[in-house]
Amino acid sequence: MRPVRLFRHEDWIQGGRIADYLDAHAIPWELVAIDHGESIPQGVDDVSALVFLGGTMSVNDRHTWLADEMRLIRAAAARNLPMLGHCLGSQLIAKALGATVAPMAAKEIGWHPVRRLDNPVAREWLGAMPESFELLIWHHDAFTLPPGAVPLYSSEHCPEQAYAIGNTVATVAHPEVTSEMLQEWLRIYGFDIEANCASVQPIEQIRERLSERCETMHRVFTDRLYDVWIARVQAYARRP
Repeated sequence: MRPVRLFRHEDWIQGGRIADYLDAHAIPWELVAIDHGESIPQGVDDVSALVFLGGTMSVNDRHTWLADEMRLIRAAAARNLPMLGHCLGSQLIAKALGATVAPMAAKEIGWHPVRRLDNPVAREWLGAMPESFELLIWHHDAFTLPPGAVPLYSSEHCPEQAYAIGNTVATVAHPEVTSEMLQEWLRIYGFDIEANCASVQPIEQIRERLSERCETMHRVFTDRLYDVWIARVQAYARRP
């Protein structure tokens, strides 16, 4: 099986649960470390899927590699290659496919409840999940839906949280985060948290029952979403 290619934008925002999940399912994967200056391969014939991780930059910044990633995303989408995007990754895919990404009036940071939408695509991707569940969310920008994409769930503070289009699924949340990763994020980037509105939780609240919350998120949402996505990756890889 051709590998899944992960794109990392900052060395402390790792693959987390998705990397562990690929290993557990014996699916080969490789990492493109953009934070180390590695170039972005533009071909898709040698991979079974693409994964775009998070980052603290904006997709509207003028980094050359952002344009390179979005060019690759359009090439992959033209072939319905499975893609997975988390946070910045979801915004990259959205913008590459024709959506708008812009700053929100207020950040959305913390453990927030989201509500599953009732449409055929959401049922296909999230049907085994409860109607409402809690996710770790940390973002400044919000996307509109790219043409052809269908929304999957929403939150009180940011209605457009996740979408699917073909074999691609993306969420502005961080379902890949582990408790160890989140502790590191709070240490490195905790200064970003200014708990002065309902959509931003204080660090102490984010740390409450951290391990339990990560485990619950993985069980209720992350692993089920990855199961559906990996089935599509495997089906794509079996194509002639």
